[in-house]
Amino acid sequence: MRTLIKTIQAILILISCNSYADQVAIKTSSVQQLTIDQSIVLDAQVEAINQTTLSAQTSGQITDIFIDAGDIVNAGDILLKLKDDNQQASYKSAQATLKATKAELVDATKSLKRIKEIFAKRLSSQQDLDNAKARYNIAKANYDGANAQLNSAKEQLRYTIIKAPYSGIVLERHINLGEIVAPGTPLFTGTSLNQLRVISQIPQRDIKQVKQFSKAKIILPNGEKFVQQDNEIKFYAYASPQSSTFKVRIALPKENKNLYPGMYLKAYFKIGTRTALVIPSSALIKRSELRGVYVQDKKGRIHLRQVREGDSIEGDFVEILAGLSINETVITNPTSVITMLISANKTSAEVK
Repeated sequence: MRTLIKTIQAILILISCNSYADQVAIKTSSVQQLTIDQSIVLDAQVEAINQTTLSAQTSGQITDIFIDAGDIVNAGDILLKLKDDNQQASYKSAQATLKATKAELVDATKSLKRIKEIFAKRLSSQQDLDNAKARYNIAKANYDGANAQLNSAKEQLRYTIIKAPYSGIVLERHINLGEIVAPGTPLFTGTSLNQLRVISQIPQRDIKQVKQFSKAKIILPNGEKFVQQDNEIKFYAYASPQSSTFKVRIALPKENKNLYPGMYLKAYFKIGTRTALVIPSSALIKRSELRGVYVQDKKGRIHLRQVREGDSIEGDFVEILAGLSINETVITNPTSVITMLISANKTSAEVK
């Protein structure tokens, strides 16, 4: 209380020293009335759009594991390797089969060409030509089958090395070193950090207004704000039986390095508009629990007035709930007034 009384006394000294007002550049602004969005504030949880459980696509024993749960990986990073003896043998066998069928196809092609030339000179029978065509067709079918078998063997060999399909974080490891896996065995569960969204729950009483405006503002951990509208907001068509709330999904900016799945953010959903008295944020003085502004009356005198602060408004304004009226003049650089106060105190001390 004594501190507050001393502060008021100092302000009175300042007010009486109007001559100091001419020594500093005081900037002013009028109290404005704006139409602003009226919103409800709800918790929103970050989740990943892409979450994947990788499964084995071939059988084999796990020989190497290079990552664990909690590790961050890049697309294409090797996660684990399987013993590939069987796959290597199948691949080499398929290569040999393809080589043999290719040689047979080449020979059948030459034979067919030769028989056609002889048949054109009427030196060969129709039966010889039909046999040559049949041999060619069989050789071509064998070659195509061997080629498909080689591709399959190549795929099975490729499946022995498990790579990350996209950049992200490993959530869970389902296997251990030395285990034998079969096709379909879960290996890792991971999620992408590049494409995220937030999930929130809208109370039943507000869902109509929220849907009407379809406008949401998300506050990121670094204080950055962004607004999503219309097609960036997805409303679920049913309410939760337990809480009678409607789930809503909101898209987030891509590749935001400050966000991770599971984090909680604040989401502002527009439900209407209202009028508010606002002043520039620079005009507001904050001293502990005290909120005040310097007001300049019509005679040019400056007064400190206590106010009640509301929400911050876009455009670097702050809402004033009580203490000011529209069109009043406030000082937007209160440090200048403080300079006047210091000068006044010095003068007062010199006089004493």
